[in-house]
Amino acid sequence: MVNNPTPSNRQSRPIPSIGMPKKDVARYLASATRRRSAGSDDEEGSSEGPEPLGPDATEQEKTEYKRRMNTLAARRSRRRRLAQFHQLEEDVARLSREKDIWKERALMMEQMLSTHGLPCPNFER
Repeated sequence: MVNNPTPSNRQSRPIPSIGMPKKDVARYLASATRRRSAGSDDEEGSSEGPEPLGPDATEQEKTEYKRRMNTLAARRSRRRRLAQFHQLEEDVARLSREKDIWKERALMMEQMLSTHGLPCPNFER
């Protein structure tokens, strides 16, 4: 029987979530990187996953293998989703800054046109 970590025999680590503050996510990702580089038995950083089963594997071993592969796939999916969410947050912040810059430019142009007595569109403030 394969000795898979279960909630009773492994340390409980919080999984970063979408609502988690960025500093906590950064701390989690840094600790996960340290664990992987320290050679932990956690296979989440491995691109290969567990070794394939042989042709003489029992049904229980096949089930455990499928569960392990599904667990690894779920971890990768959560990590991708979290990275995508943070990328979207960064994009929103960047686009908000750009919008403010363009709005300031438009208002400045509006003021320049009005000081010269030229008609100009009314930009909402």
